[in-house]
Amino acid sequence: MTVTAAAPPLILIAASPEHSLTSVFAGRHYALVQVPTGTRALECVREVRPDAIILDASLPDMSGIDACLLLHGDLRIGQTVPILILAPTQPTPEQRVAALRAGVWDFLPSPPDPEELVLSLETHLQAKRNIDVAIAGLVDPATGLHTRPALARRARELGALMSRARGGLACVVFALEAGPADPKAGSLLARSARVSDVVGALSPNEFAVLAPGTDHTGAVKLAQRIRGALRDVVGAGSPSASKSALQVGYDAVSNLKYSPIDPVALLLRATTAVRNGTPEPGCPWMRRFDEAKRPYKGAGV
Repeated sequence: MTVTAAAPPLILIAASPEHSLTSVFAGRHYALVQVPTGTRALECVREVRPDAIILDASLPDMSGIDACLLLHGDLRIGQTVPILILAPTQPTPEQRVAALRAGVWDFLPSPPDPEELVLSLETHLQAKRNIDVAIAGLVDPATGLHTRPALARRARELGALMSRARGGLACVVFALEAGPADPKAGSLLARSARVSDVVGALSPNEFAVLAPGTDHTGAVKLAQRIRGALRDVVGAGSPSASKSALQVGYDAVSNLKYSPIDPVALLLRATTAVRNGTPEPGCPWMRRFDEAKRPYKGAGV
């Protein structure tokens, strides 16, 4: 049996040519991509998926901390890719705080000690591997969205938070017409949701949005906004754009402190409402959960 060797970790380096790290990694099991500016690093992550990123503290077009902040805003990087900064001097406490807020994992001296750099990098790469394994079961590989178990966990977390804050929580489920799933639907839906919302895939054609701080009126507005984005971006000729091809169900609680409910139940109730809920006035494609129409008997996803 032939054993395929693991691909070497890909390290993206943003540093001036005179600060090249090629010699540090010579003969080691790493693949390197070095660019001279933070802007090029941001462009580069669209083409490669780095396992770790090393930044000069001072790049020609921006600081390493600013570059880190922008990189973490890219969904291809997120919070799981280690970002290290090479600094010629010891960072001040204020700089360390700013770096932590930007998502910097660690500072290393510049020029670096080769052994220290490689050992530190390998430690952070192992941490990334552990994180990747931990979240593997929480992310749907086809869409990059939360899975059912992850949605249930996040529902409980948001429920606890909203209960303490005396806030609302809504769940809106979008069901596309049966048939081949549009691969763009999940990403379009995620981009249309708010930063605070949690988006997950219940099936290839069914998606859920957990919206904290949202009541019934807010849930309707959220559904209308996302439906519009799906219709406009997918195109008028797509099945996803037709009224009958996109059905929406929802349930919401205005104040979880005064109206306690198992947050996971909102997922079930919204899913039930897609087929058996009461049509929303003026929005026949959207249905709200109706306890009288479909008695609810338990929780679980």
